[in-house]
Amino acid sequence: MRIERLIVATLALTVAPAALAQAPAAPLPDPTPGQTVIVGLASGDAVKAVLVSETADSIVLQHPVLGKITVARASVSSMTVAPPAKAAVPAPATTDDDTRLRQEAQPAANADMDAPRAQDGVNPADDAAKAPPVAPPPVPSPWKLLFDGNVNYVNAANKQLDFRVAASAIYEVKDVEKWSNNVEYFFKVVDGDTTDNNLLGTSTYDHRFDWNTRVLWFVKGQGQMAPLESYEQRLSAWGGLGYEFLKLPPAKLLGKMGVGYTYEFGDQQDGQAELYAEIEWDWKISENQAIVGSFWIAPSFEDFTDYLFLFRTEWTMNVADVKGLKMLGGVRWQYQSVVDPKDAIQNDIRLYAGLRYEI
Repeated sequence: MRIERLIVATLALTVAPAALAQAPAAPLPDPTPGQTVIVGLASGDAVKAVLVSETADSIVLQHPVLGKITVARASVSSMTVAPPAKAAVPAPATTDDDTRLRQEAQPAANADMDAPRAQDGVNPADDAAKAPPVAPPPVPSPWKLLFDGNVNYVNAANKQLDFRVAASAIYEVKDVEKWSNNVEYFFKVVDGDTTDNNLLGTSTYDHRFDWNTRVLWFVKGQGQMAPLESYEQRLSAWGGLGYEFLKLPPAKLLGKMGVGYTYEFGDQQDGQAELYAEIEWDWKISENQAIVGSFWIAPSFEDFTDYLFLFRTEWTMNVADVKGLKMLGGVRWQYQSVVDPKDAIQNDIRLYAGLRYEI
């Protein structure tokens, strides 16, 4: 009789967990702030944290290690409420004294076998308690800072000094938004006479539509100061829509269309409404080299033959063993179809080479 009861109890332990595993799980409710959720990312990873808040563009989570983090909505593939922890299945009741004693003694025996053994008077548990905790990897900043510079000096048949300096501050959340700000200055002196003095500043904001990460809207402002040119100062503002035609790991191609307005100060003192078209490219040749650039044109609404365009492309290559330092080469070509008769300079072509430092 004792052997029969032992067989029945063993079968109960084997069948009960299997039945629990086969039972269908109840549908989980939609996540609400304060609940623990599992967020699936487009990269294939998953994050388990407490949901703080959510908007159409992002999700704010409270992670037990990383603290409060913000995840772009476009990077989230799923978000579900974390299922509650499973309760331990109690052992089946039995009136057999021998079976009860074995069940009570087994956990103590397992704990004794699993406990770390001290060697040479050193307790491994004490060493584990003294070990410093492993710090989590830092969350990358959405900001990127760039600094360019090159200087040339000649003292031969004549004395010549020219230089170019530039700086950029870029805020980017991939497939959500990008805000790019940059300023560039060219200066040249030949035998004491200033032959080039050109300052160009640009600020561009792109924002993707939630329903399609290839489509975006943009606004762009640009200011240029050139005392040696007829316009002297020029201010422009444009806005419109964009579409990412090519979106591959090594290369990207983005097109934009819109409208805007440009006003010139100085001798001309006039402005005009304009159409605007632009194309941007980004090609990562290898892990160390890349080519980026853009071409935009702004023709007048009244006369399409009256236009201004700017073409720029740059090549960069990482300098070995120096983090953030790159070699830089580029060309900037600015063309204005209609100029003042006293200033017949339509083409403004500049070649430059130097170093770039990225933070």
